[in-house]
Amino acid sequence: MKEQFLYNRSVPVEGSTETKIVQDSFNITKVIRTMTIEDDKVLVLLDDLHERVQEVPEVNPKTGKIGGMRRERNTFQSEIYLDKEDGARFFKLTGI
Repeated sequence: MKEQFLYNRSVPVEGSTETKIVQDSFNITKVIRTMTIEDDKVLVLLDDLHERVQEVPEVNPKTGKIGGMRRERNTFQSEIYLDKEDGARFFKLTGI
């Protein structure tokens, strides 16, 4: 898949303070913006707005007690953080 950009990211190991490196990818045709941030890392914003619904407690402001649950909808957009090396490789590949 030539439209996929592979990059490495660090994830915590469950039940440990250690991390491991995993390989992920994203579709470069979905990129709408990139920003270079501290330490030459690159923030990539994707054009993939999506909603998530979650149940949140309804708290009575007078008593502080939970009176029930309500469904809350939030809209999110993917943000991918590339390290310095992957960011340089991304810019070279895309010609940005």
